[in-house]
Amino acid sequence: MIHVKRELQRQLSALMIGRVILLTVLLASGLIIGRLLQQPLVGSDHFYLLTGAGYALTILYAALHPFWSRHRAAAYVQVAGDLALVTGFVYVTGGVDSPFSLLYFLVLIAASIMLGKAGAVCSATGAWFTYALLVVLIVSGWLPDPPSGLRDGWSGSPPGAAQPELKAEAVNRHVAYSLFSHFLGFFTVAMLSSYLTSQLEATGEELEENREVLAKVQALNTNIIDSITSGIITTDLGGRIMSMNRGGEVITGRTLAQVEGAGVAAFLAEADPFLDRVKQNLNRDRRFRFEISLPRSEGASIFLGFTSALLKDQRGEPMGYIFSFQDLTDIKALEEEVRLKDRMAALGEMAAGIAHEIRNPLASMSGSVQMLKKSLHPSEEEGELLDIVLRESKRLDGIIRDFLIFAKPGRFQPAPVDLVPLLKDSLTLLRNSAEFGGRHRLESDFGSGPALALVDPNMIKQVFWNLAKNSLRAMPDGGTLRVRVRKAGAGSVVVSIADEGIGMSETQLQHVFEPFQGGFREGTGLGLAVVFRIVQEHGGRIHVQSRVDNGTEVSVTLPAAHGAAMQRSIAAAAVAGPGRPAS
Repeated sequence: MIHVKRELQRQLSALMIGRVILLTVLLASGLIIGRLLQQPLVGSDHFYLLTGAGYALTILYAALHPFWSRHRAAAYVQVAGDLALVTGFVYVTGGVDSPFSLLYFLVLIAASIMLGKAGAVCSATGAWFTYALLVVLIVSGWLPDPPSGLRDGWSGSPPGAAQPELKAEAVNRHVAYSLFSHFLGFFTVAMLSSYLTSQLEATGEELEENREVLAKVQALNTNIIDSITSGIITTDLGGRIMSMNRGGEVITGRTLAQVEGAGVAAFLAEADPFLDRVKQNLNRDRRFRFEISLPRSEGASIFLGFTSALLKDQRGEPMGYIFSFQDLTDIKALEEEVRLKDRMAALGEMAAGIAHEIRNPLASMSGSVQMLKKSLHPSEEEGELLDIVLRESKRLDGIIRDFLIFAKPGRFQPAPVDLVPLLKDSLTLLRNSAEFGGRHRLESDFGSGPALALVDPNMIKQVFWNLAKNSLRAMPDGGTLRVRVRKAGAGSVVVSIADEGIGMSETQLQHVFEPFQGGFREGTGLGLAVVFRIVQEHGGRIHVQSRVDNGTEVSVTLPAAHGAAMQRSIAAAAVAGPGRPAS
């Protein structure tokens, strides 16, 4: 309903503008013709008076427009005023013989557009009635003869007696013909214009509906594509990027504005034959799958899995290529963790057997050396050699002890533990350890409130202790050790330990959790392997970020302890038995 009223307002405004234009054209035409003839036109005073009346009516309509333009009565009033105005022009320009009767048709067309079929019929009736009334009043003598009008041809004295009757009969026939032709013309134009208007409105409504449907489909299509978490890139046949969805922008860290028009090979940091390779594979199969490592703007690389296919138009003709891709970086990391876990499990089984076979003879050898040292009273040089044997025996025993912890950890007994006081105790011990020097500093950020995790407190202490000691060893010249605790949503707690030490290379990072890969001469090379094993037992994850000479940050993610889920985990751990993680 609001749309209809607004449309009526627009049409009335257009009618007023059209009326002003028409009146201006008529006025200008009259002035130009009068100038060319060097004399005023017959009835020009009345003509200019009617033109001024038309301007005055339009000004009145414009003043009333804000108040009544939403009502159909305003259209009827303006149509009636235009019919009266046109009738006036017809009268002053010749009456029945006036060519200005054609202006009635413009009024009828405007009425059909604004008021539909009913308005058109009413306007046609009004037009014919006013025209017929004008003609009858002129013929009957109730109105003065118009300039150059109907009566000019037969008002003079006839040469014969029968001539006035013949001329009167001819005039009557002319009047009757004019009335009939105008009646037929008015109603024909009214019906035809109303029909065309109704068809135009129906077509316009259908077009508007189709436009709305198309807009909704386009919006839905855009929303669907942007809601997909996978990346989607489309290119033309030359490989130039045409579009990329929001998921692709998030994965690659680049916006469509940055890559639009660029070659897909350059975007993916691939060599030029890349597109040729895609074409060759698509000629054989409908889809082509491949994986690449893509460098991001911040320096890190992500591993992406791609599926490419031909992009076709409505006729099925190729118009480009479409590349859909996903970030496989985490999946690759998990695969690497699984492979590492398998290797460490095999090493653990072997270590357990070796440790048991070596530890008992080693204890006997160490005890025997101590007895010999006491009973033989060796010289100073011999005593130093015996001390080396005892010291190396002790170091070998430490290696075997770590092996046993790595291969067969103690009974896993999870419980809801607040990690904050546990970390505070560990840091207190660390400050009093031999590794903590005067140039070392400790910074901690434990957040607000407790950080409850479902862990075995004895095992998790060893994790923090090993990581903290490694961080101090990585800073032989001093530096800051930062310990931070944060809650990662409702399901986990993250503890990060960062140093400013020597860092690790890419090769070292790949093997950091494997046994005997330690970078410190005084270590056994099993500390991080034990850490990895304990974190895995807790169902957690451990992530290392490091660059040479830029320090190392180790993040340990542990399951949070909360509510009924915590109780179920504790019960499951009790049923699982030693050495098996609770689910």
